[in-house]
Amino acid sequence: VSRFCPPRKSCHDWIGPPDKYSNLRPVHFYIPENESPLEQKLRELRQETQEWNQQFWANQNLTFRKEKEEFIHSRLKAKGLALRAESG
Repeated sequence: VSRFCPPRKSCHDWIGPPDKYSNLRPVHFYIPENESPLEQKLRELRQETQEWNQQFWANQNLTFRKEKEEFIHSRLKAKGLALRAESG
């Protein structure tokens, strides 16, 4: 989770740097003082959607990296090769 934090007096939505797990850029939504109930509902739905997307893509990317490593190991093993040691 990003530690990005927009200035307190900002009057706009802010988009932070990409999350290192999901690769999505988190959005910090501006909450106006006179936000109507309909505007609040829209903002809350956007926040929920963003949180779901962050979680989904973090899990998807983790699974992909894990399975990619397993695939590489299996292909090397099938060819009678091994991973290189850190020493070369």
